[in-house]
Amino acid sequence: MEQVQSNLSEIYDETPVNYQVSADNGYSTDMNTEYLEQNGFDGYISSRKLSREQKKYNLSDKPFAKDNFFYDNEMMTYIRPLGQPLYKISEYTYKNKSRISHWTKECKTCPMQLFCSKGNRCRVIQDYKIPSKIRMQRKMETPEAKERYKIRSKTVERPFAHLKQNMHLTEFRTTGLQEVNTELKLYTIGYNLKRIYNEIRRKNN
Repeated sequence: MEQVQSNLSEIYDETPVNYQVSADNGYSTDMNTEYLEQNGFDGYISSRKLSREQKKYNLSDKPFAKDNFFYDNEMMTYIRPLGQPLYKISEYTYKNKSRISHWTKECKTCPMQLFCSKGNRCRVIQDYKIPSKIRMQRKMETPEAKERYKIRSKTVERPFAHLKQNMHLTEFRTTGLQEVNTELKLYTIGYNLKRIYNEIRRKNN
């Protein structure tokens, strides 16, 4: 983000505000979510659940896994796969990290209890991350955030696919960080020049 801001400062007299930042699940860390909030960035970092949804990850063999519980932002609790909410919510701190537990006593009368909670216990869904990461996961449950995140496949993933498929960058021909960095920059310069050429041609036509 600091590099992006530095690049934009070379283009704009006054850099834009309200950045929207999109990243895949690999960037879903405590440090990153805190950084986005502290610097006022509108972040869209994929959660494990969203990544599995987009990859059509098969959870049918585990119908009561946590990823099959939907979080309702209005009720501020999880909804069970059978449609009932987890009414009970308790918050506490463990090892300097916030934990939020969601559960309900109705598990004891649920016909699927043995498959869901194993035994006579109530099923408990826990979030045990720092608050900024929990807020990011809640955000990525909303339809608006999911639609915003979809844009990433066109703006970020497409260039990677083009470099690999069309420019045949499946492996580097050089070794060492400096040489590989130079080789990658040559590929990206070629990619950007072609994009600029195509945009000029499109506008002129």
